[in-house]
Amino acid sequence: MRKPFRRADHRSSMAAPSALVLACEDCGETPHRVLSGRVSGTDAVVFQGTVKCSSCGRVRSVTVREDRPVEVPAIVSEGSKSERMTVEFGPDELVQVGARIEVDGHRLEVTAIEVGERRVPASKAANVRTLWAKRMDHMRVKFSVNKGSRTVVFNIDAAPDEEFEVGDIVDLGRERAVIHRIRVGSRTLRRGAAAAEDIVRMYGRIVRERTSY
Repeated sequence: MRKPFRRADHRSSMAAPSALVLACEDCGETPHRVLSGRVSGTDAVVFQGTVKCSSCGRVRSVTVREDRPVEVPAIVSEGSKSERMTVEFGPDELVQVGARIEVDGHRLEVTAIEVGERRVPASKAANVRTLWAKRMDHMRVKFSVNKGSRTVVFNIDAAPDEEFEVGDIVDLGRERAVIHRIRVGSRTLRRGAAAAEDIVRMYGRIVRERTSY
C-alpha cells in the first residue's frame, strides 16, 4: 500500500511501487504491474512482492533492491482546489498516467506527467519533473435523466468502488430514476454493472410513483 502524499514543506513518505520495469523471464524487459508486496530497508529500498508482466501476463514473486528514493513534486487536485506536495518513489519505478494509487485510505489517479518541457504517458520516477494527480476518495457520477421533453443532468456522489447496475433505481431527492444505460470508456452497457470510478455517464428516466388508495 502506498504511503501518503505530503505537503511540499513536510517530510515525504516512501511510495510503494504500482509498477516496475523488470526483465521478464519469458518475453524480455517490460513493465510489470505490482499485485502485492511490501517495502523495507534503510540504506537501500528493498521491494518484495508479486508482479505480473504487462506483455505476456506471467505472474511471479520478485525481490528488487533499489537506491534511495527520489522526491517528485506533485500537484494534487480535489474539485476546484489543488495542493502542491512531494512524494518519494524508487528512482527506477515506472509512473504512468491513469495509474490509481491507494494512499493511506485515500485514492489518487495520476492525470499527467511532466518530463523536461513535455508531458509523457509514462516515465521512470527519476526523470519526472512534476506529477499531477486527482483525489478520488469521493466522486460525482454524471446521470442524464429524461424528464418528458427535456434531459436533466444530475451529479451522484459515490465512493470510487461503489457499483451501479442497469435497472437500479437512484434517489434524486424529490424524484427517482431508473438506469437504462451506463457509459464506460468507449463502451455502453445495456445490462450489467460498473464501478463509479469507471463510469463516464449514466442514462435513465424518471420513475413515476404510483399511489394506492
